[in-house]
Amino acid sequence: MAKMSESEWSLRVDLAAALHMAVADDLHEGIANHFSAVLPDGAHFLVNPFGLHFSEVTASSLIVCDFEGRVVRGDGEPSASAHHIHAPIHRLVPRAKVLMHTHQPHATALAMLKGGRLEWALHTTCRFYDRVAYDTDYDGVALTDTVGDRLARILGNAEVLFLGNHGLMTAAPSVAQAYDDLYFVERAAKTQLLAMSTGQPLAVLDHELVRQVAHQTRHERFDLGYIQRHFAARKRLLDAAGGQYRR
Repeated sequence: MAKMSESEWSLRVDLAAALHMAVADDLHEGIANHFSAVLPDGAHFLVNPFGLHFSEVTASSLIVCDFEGRVVRGDGEPSASAHHIHAPIHRLVPRAKVLMHTHQPHATALAMLKGGRLEWALHTTCRFYDRVAYDTDYDGVALTDTVGDRLARILGNAEVLFLGNHGLMTAAPSVAQAYDDLYFVERAAKTQLLAMSTGQPLAVLDHELVRQVAHQTRHERFDLGYIQRHFAARKRLLDAAGGQYRR
């Protein structure tokens, strides 16, 4: 076997770290859900193997699949839904280098509501302006590629996809960005649901103000390095707890 490149190992470490962060943030669900990342060769992707809890996954235990979902390296298989969701999206949406699919509680609760949408009534929510898509055609467990094909079409240029009656997915060029979105969309959904639970009307922001805040938060996220600094800080916390994800 050829020696693993430094870029692949670095990607493995980051993806395994994100899986452990999801446990710390209560975004996981048993042995369900899956994170994937396209390898530097652009023809294969890493994904967590079926049967391991997120907290058990390490950098070396991630498996490599081709864009048809076939395992080409590593021990184990992807879950059926990982095969039929991630492989088609990676194949059809080349910009989606990293995909994170969860059933995280608050974002999923929002996806359970008839007409459930992020409402532009919160500073944190504004970071997602013009970046969200909604799938409202849930048709059961993803056991064929038709599900991934449909989600790829709905995703389009969005970076966050609410899966109606199902869960959530983020799509990004890096692990850090995909996890940053996963974390903050959960915060936004949780706070919105808490506000809605009061029975009082939401104080929805003016459209132009929402656009302004979205632009400002983009400046924070990219120009000021918020995404990378957030991810690095979370990795330091994992390392302080033993850093098992790095094995």
